[in-house]
Amino acid sequence: MKFTTDKQTLNDLNILGRYKSNSIFSLFNHTVTAGGSRLLENIFQQPFTNPESINERSDIFSFFEKLNIDLPFNTKEFEITENYLRNPESKNRLVAGINISKSKLLNFIANDEEYILLRNGLEMTINVFSKLKPLMQSVLKASIDTPYYKKAKKITDLLNNNRFDSVWEYAQNQSLGYKQVLRFDYIFRGQFYDDIEDLFKELYAIDVYITVSNVSRERKFSYAKAVEKKGMFIDLKGMYHPCIPGAIANDILISKDKHVFFLTGANMAGKSTLMKSFGIAVYLAHMGFPVAASNMTFSIHEGIYTSINVPDNLDKGYSHFYAEVLRVKHVAEEVASNKQLVVIFDELFKGTNVKDASDGTIAIVDAFSKRNGSYIISTHIMEAGEALKKENNSIFFKYLPTIVKGKVPTYTYTLTDGITDDRQGMMIIENEKILDIINGN
Repeated sequence: MKFTTDKQTLNDLNILGRYKSNSIFSLFNHTVTAGGSRLLENIFQQPFTNPESINERSDIFSFFEKLNIDLPFNTKEFEITENYLRNPESKNRLVAGINISKSKLLNFIANDEEYILLRNGLEMTINVFSKLKPLMQSVLKASIDTPYYKKAKKITDLLNNNRFDSVWEYAQNQSLGYKQVLRFDYIFRGQFYDDIEDLFKELYAIDVYITVSNVSRERKFSYAKAVEKKGMFIDLKGMYHPCIPGAIANDILISKDKHVFFLTGANMAGKSTLMKSFGIAVYLAHMGFPVAASNMTFSIHEGIYTSINVPDNLDKGYSHFYAEVLRVKHVAEEVASNKQLVVIFDELFKGTNVKDASDGTIAIVDAFSKRNGSYIISTHIMEAGEALKKENNSIFFKYLPTIVKGKVPTYTYTLTDGITDDRQGMMIIENEKILDIINGN
């Protein structure tokens, strides 16, 4: 079953974005190879919905994190190798030899560069592969009894094929003669072309494993443990936003019995950041990626939907409130399909008056509480929380407190049990002296 989400959710959580410096993808996108970057992007778009795949990928990342290695070549060296190997040569040795001889002759007669480029590409390929061989031997040895062992053995067996023995003998020779070019080019682009295509795919994966595990090590992330969805829980300890230096960590437990988290707090108290941190952790965990938390265990969910930054739609004539209503309707339709989803709503119906927002929040939260899934819903309207607290046992209540020092509000960003009536909006307006500015003072 496919993990479901939508563009609104991905934008709310800032998951994708190759060219967005603050996206979650950009956080991990430090691959050496272009193929590794493409693979990483593909992985980001396809979270898993089975615990075996999630845990296997997590275990492989964890293995590479402990191994702490780097690919033995840089981006430019690998680009030259890829360009050289991009076009296969004939598997008929005679035909392959004639083709190279033509290039050599053209170089001699007309100073054609094709032969020079071919020879330089071959030399770089031999250099790259000769450095890759001992690395993979060490990876193979270390990967015994890990999920990565079979893949490591596949790569190592190819590099150890006795037909490459003559290549390794000349690995240190950076200026190949004509006969060596004939011989080695046939090996790489003729005999083993299909195998090397597969090897490249494995190298892209290794590039991703190394890159992601390096980020995890540097930022002290951890690997989540996935279990079957029937457990219906998400247990996060020490969770924080992965892109905020020095972010405050919080614990969140959404269980089968208490599966609706009702969050209150003043403006700037950190509600949106907390919910985004939770959503990002859930999304990354379903990819088998490391998460910004000290520990995470979770049951499989089948998708995630958020409503955090819902824009109006002037082209269709939608007000902000109506756009919010349509967003809630879309998520409700997904929830009604009996999928086990994660749903995150930041301040329901903030585009309308307080009375309608309060009534709507109470009705929607109560309805969601009767469906499977894990929910986080925030609001400024404490009265909605008080009403729900009296009638619904599936909901638990926490808030992010504000501490006022003099006339300056400060924030702990630490979850506290209960509901808060903190409202510092007018205090912030006064501190910024907006009325004085209007009155010309």
